[in-house]
Amino acid sequence: MNGVLNPVKPGIICLLFLFCLTWAGAQRVHAALLDGLLDDVEESLAEGLAKKGEKLTTGNFYTDDKPNAHAPIGMMGDHTHEAGEVMFSYRLMHMFMEGTRIGDDSVSNDVARDYGKSVFASAFPDHQCVTGHDCAVGGYRVLPTSMRMWMHMFGFMYGLNDTVTLTLMVPYLVNSMDHEVDNGVKFTTRSEGFGDLRFGSLWRLWAVEAPSLGAHRFHMNLSLSVPTGSIEPTDVAPVAHDGGLRKIRLPYPMHLGSGTVDFYPGITYGGEMGRASWGIQALGTLRLNTNSNDFSKGDAYTINVHGAYELIENALSSSVRLSWNHWEPYDGFDSQINRQHICHRPAANDVHGHMDHGHMMSDSGHVCLHHGEPDHAHPTVQTAFPNLLGGQRLDIMFGVNVLFPDFMGLENRLAVEGGFPIYQYLDGQLETDSVVTFGWQAVY
Repeated sequence: MNGVLNPVKPGIICLLFLFCLTWAGAQRVHAALLDGLLDDVEESLAEGLAKKGEKLTTGNFYTDDKPNAHAPIGMMGDHTHEAGEVMFSYRLMHMFMEGTRIGDDSVSNDVARDYGKSVFASAFPDHQCVTGHDCAVGGYRVLPTSMRMWMHMFGFMYGLNDTVTLTLMVPYLVNSMDHEVDNGVKFTTRSEGFGDLRFGSLWRLWAVEAPSLGAHRFHMNLSLSVPTGSIEPTDVAPVAHDGGLRKIRLPYPMHLGSGTVDFYPGITYGGEMGRASWGIQALGTLRLNTNSNDFSKGDAYTINVHGAYELIENALSSSVRLSWNHWEPYDGFDSQINRQHICHRPAANDVHGHMDHGHMMSDSGHVCLHHGEPDHAHPTVQTAFPNLLGGQRLDIMFGVNVLFPDFMGLENRLAVEGGFPIYQYLDGQLETDSVVTFGWQAVY
């Protein structure tokens, strides 16, 4: 596990989180959290339904055995379980990215390389070249051309009581990124391993239903992740001046975890009427500290809106989902990641530049040949700049859920969902082309 700096803030959150879970277990509550607090609303609804000869049912979070009783498989934490109920799940998720996007425009490799000039100038405004020329004259030396991300997600859910459902998620990631050097050399780097362990709870808030009203259910999502995923993956790459291979610490997109304690708050709404179902989910990802390598990933926010329809009763449903994702740039940086080879004069107050046996040295520790000429005087690769890692994306996803008859007391579901972005605004990153998720869920 990676070290964690400044543990006070995440420690307080963890203690509050554990206190809430302990309270829920000790109380053995059998109601939604907002039961009794919305009496006026329930009374008004009940009076209106009574005129139609209908009865309002409250507090019912259970649904009939329908394939669309669960949200599309790409969503997590979408439903709760009754007391004592257990669910195991497995998801295989794949994301493919290719080409660079700056703002909302896809750009050519030449434009992407040239973008390194402005990136360097904005990221390092105080650096001056020894020769007086633009340090970023060559743009990026290395350009990522595509990336594949595979994630195996093992999940567990348990109904602690009629209010709280406990959750646990264990990810295993496999990342590969293809690159092209400005001299035409191509190479691939790879990282693989367990990601950050995530545990949490779903808290039932309120539920009402009636024949003409449909069923409406609300619950709160609360979870934490601990930094079990590596933020120091390594691989070999042709980054030496002579083109030889060297073992390097891989840039940020290849990391397996955040290195920080992260808090995931959210709220989920689900509704259904007849064969149709729908839902909305809003989630946040808040980084609670700085990791042991002096940076933290940016906070992130997600909104999911989905609708589904039961095509074959108790067997098959189809779905469509819109997913909006916004993520902030990183805060801080890892000084061991080879972001650039910067050659400059060391001043008295310059903590970066230094001399070594009469040679000018770069920030990354490379000797600057010819007193800072462009060999080592421009950024290396865009993925090593933390200020380029913010963006937003709107995806459209299409899915299918299959519900099988109970077998040996198990309710089994298979599901698949796939789609693509319909809008992306990125800070000069690889753009996403497709996202696919396959999943299996077994409830006992």
